[in-house]
Amino acid sequence: MYNIKCTFPLIGNISIDIKSSDLYEFSKRQLKNYIISTCSTSNLQSFISLNVSSINNINFEDVIFGREIKFKDNKLNIRKKSRIQTLDYKYEFNDNVSLNIDLKKKSLYYLKNILSSKYSINHILFYQTILYPIFSLYAMQDSYSLVHGSLVKINDKYIVLTGLDGVGKSSLSHELLLMGHKILADNFVMSNGKNFVGLNMPIRLDSENNTKNNIIYEDNNLKEVLFDFKEYNAVLVEHVYFLFMSKKLDIQELDKNIVSQNWQLINNGAGEIREANLFNLPFLYQNCLTKSLDIGNHKNYAFSIPEGKIKEAVEELICQLNI
Repeated sequence: MYNIKCTFPLIGNISIDIKSSDLYEFSKRQLKNYIISTCSTSNLQSFISLNVSSINNINFEDVIFGREIKFKDNKLNIRKKSRIQTLDYKYEFNDNVSLNIDLKKKSLYYLKNILSSKYSINHILFYQTILYPIFSLYAMQDSYSLVHGSLVKINDKYIVLTGLDGVGKSSLSHELLLMGHKILADNFVMSNGKNFVGLNMPIRLDSENNTKNNIIYEDNNLKEVLFDFKEYNAVLVEHVYFLFMSKKLDIQELDKNIVSQNWQLINNGAGEIREANLFNLPFLYQNCLTKSLDIGNHKNYAFSIPEGKIKEAVEELICQLNI
């Protein structure tokens, strides 16, 4: 049994107990930017256990949101069933928030393990049992949901680059990195409409990618690259850019009301972002019944980029920001 202690933006300290040694080693890499300490620990009854003391005043009325999501007596039980496994998430809200996760494997689970790589197995388990529950803490604290994009600091300005897969978000952010600007998150950006928080975790690249710097893991199929830029506070973003590919290089301001109605459609175009937001739905739904949400003061832009014109797009972006 193993323990990882981390400090995350806004949330503060989280203690994570992990039963599997393989998942523990995988998680240490993914959470490297936020780890305080790691150690062996005593027997663990659940597959995963999380504890966080800095979130309080979580008051959920007894309510049933669906067949597998039930609040009662300051406890929340969520059950996620699939053909290969059942995951039971048991939250308890007292002076702190604790979460125990039980994993029940079905026969197909063992077949999948035979057919899948160890990396793939741990990657999925990390998301399901550690990362999504961490995101849920942000959702319950202040209605944060996941944005499919990159959070970049350009001099003293924060921007978000968002869009569907393959439109150049990572390429654009990495070009900005080469110019000396900071990538605060390349995939996991959270927003409650007004504020943005980035979790800077490893970026997975194809093994043939010629990147040689900041590699923390590499095998025959992929490499993980990690940058150590961190921001522990929520930030106010000045501009959000919705990227798409076109024959013309152009930036046009968008109507904020249209963006607020359609942004979630773009976010949910990425599988892991969609799954994270689905996991967070009970907390987001509870908050939307009791809180008014702010859509922020950032400006939104449609940013069309011709294929192969990333450097020109960066120049256009810097010019548009008046830097």
